[in-house]
Formats: sequence, C-alpha cells, structure tokens
Amino acid sequence: MSYTMFTEKEKLAHLEKAKANMKRGTGSFRSYAMDSGIPRSTFYKWAHAYGYCEDTQENEPDKGLVSLGKPVPFVNKELTFVVDYYGSRIEVNSEKNLVALLKGIRIAGSI
Repeated sequence: MSYTMFTEKEKLAHLEKAKANMKRGTGSFRSYAMDSGIPRSTFYKWAHAYGYCEDTQENEPDKGLVSLGKPVPFVNKELTFVVDYYGSRIEVNSEKNLVALLKGIRIAGSI
C-alpha cells in the first residue's frame, strides 16, 4: 500500500479545481475526489482544514414560505377495525392488536 504525500500548494490547487467544477455545475467535491483518485475522507479533511465548504446554493433561500415543522401522525383512539375470518367477526381497536390477530391468522393458515 503506497501513500501519496501532497504539499500545501497541491492541496489548495485541488480544492480550487473542485470549487471551480462546482461553480460550473459539472460536479461536486465528492465527484472531483473520485475522479482525481484522492480518498474522499482525505479530501474533505483538506476542505475543512482550509475553510472550503460545499455550498450547493450560494444565494439565500426565499423566506416567503412559513416553516410548518414536522408532520404529526393523526391517531384516532376510537377507530375500530372489524375483521371477518371464516364467518367470525373480530373487532380490533389498536394497531398492536391488529398485528397480533394477523400473525395468529397466518399461523393458523399454515397448519
């Protein structure tokens, strides 16, 4: 296993080329590192050490929309399922009970 040692000038030159590729829209830091044969982790260490960042959007985002946050799943506690299985009607009132019932039906069907 051989290691290639890069000088500070070479590191900065690679970072500048990668930044130029990003501005042209022909690649990213990751694609440049892969194409040039530099390990990705090494390349990102250089970028961090020399203050280069991989901003894909340099402009400020439009603040016209309101951030609503993460969606919260709707849980209706009064909802009951009715499962018909070979003439029997079984009422299920929670997901946990429904899963247990379906597992039981699967086991009974495999006998």
